[in-house]
Amino acid sequence: MKKVRSIILAFKQLRNAIALLLGTIVLGSLIFQWYYLPSFDPEYTGTIIDNILATISLLLSLEVYSFPHGGDIIIKLLFVVYPFLGLLLIGIGILEFGMIVFTYRYRIEAWNNWLAQDMERHTILVGLGNVGNRVLNELKEDGIETTVITLEDGKSTELINELLEHPSIALIFGDATQRQILEKANIKRARALIAVTNDDLVNFKIATIAKEMNPTLRTVIRAFDVAFSKKVTELFDIDAALSTSAIAAPAFVATSFEDGIIQTLKSKKGKKDIHLMEIEISPEKRASPLNVGEIESQFDITILAIDNQPHPEPNEKINPGSILLTLGEIKSLRQLKTQFS
Repeated sequence: MKKVRSIILAFKQLRNAIALLLGTIVLGSLIFQWYYLPSFDPEYTGTIIDNILATISLLLSLEVYSFPHGGDIIIKLLFVVYPFLGLLLIGIGILEFGMIVFTYRYRIEAWNNWLAQDMERHTILVGLGNVGNRVLNELKEDGIETTVITLEDGKSTELINELLEHPSIALIFGDATQRQILEKANIKRARALIAVTNDDLVNFKIATIAKEMNPTLRTVIRAFDVAFSKKVTELFDIDAALSTSAIAAPAFVATSFEDGIIQTLKSKKGKKDIHLMEIEISPEKRASPLNVGEIESQFDITILAIDNQPHPEPNEKINPGSILLTLGEIKSLRQLKTQFS
């Protein structure tokens, strides 16, 4: 799938050349249809296939039908100009394709920009320190498309070289507080932004600028100061500010997906992380089943409490408007929230 994605992306970069070629073929076919007569060549029948075949042949400097000596000047020009035009179009196509292959092979800046612009509902990660590296590993393990923004001085590191080889991670070098850098990361089509630099104020600034550019964006920032993190989430439109002294990298990823994440529990090796999450059942989304046992079985989660009442029985009904305290993997919790919240 990754190779297919790269091929599709390469063809998108060739779309102008392809559109020009198709337009040239259509124009030539129409000229054949209007100006070339069967009397010029007994084998010409005037069908659409004849017109297209004749146009392509001229572009390749091949002659399928006889030159229209007694024809209109337009059809004569077609026979004269199209062979040269074909050589020009082929040359442009080969040059652009070669540049795309070179760009992909060496993962230079242009390819990363193309890859970021091709992403949709992706996560933007700002900062590649210790926390950023762990968050990135979580994103990769969860198969989440990611654009990483890091400063220029990190270009030569081993991690950067590894990311440049990764086919589904776009790497943007620059200052994420600059709007043009966020635009390169395709901020307007992103789902979430996680800012984990070593500066609380920088993380805050990045999140606020990103939120201005994409009001639907979910923003999660790293904050060393617990009081600061509490204040910015109260006063500003930032979805979550997490203290790395008290929370693990998986929580940044989980919180970037959903509201209601209370805590992230690191599970045993080989298993997914478990999240404690609060979910409110919407009155508008009444669906069966609506009892504890069936929902736990269907979504593979555990319901710890309903409306602050712990240890609900399996046959206990869940009413619209109830608030559930749930425990489970992020994908299962997201499915439950999508269906009932």
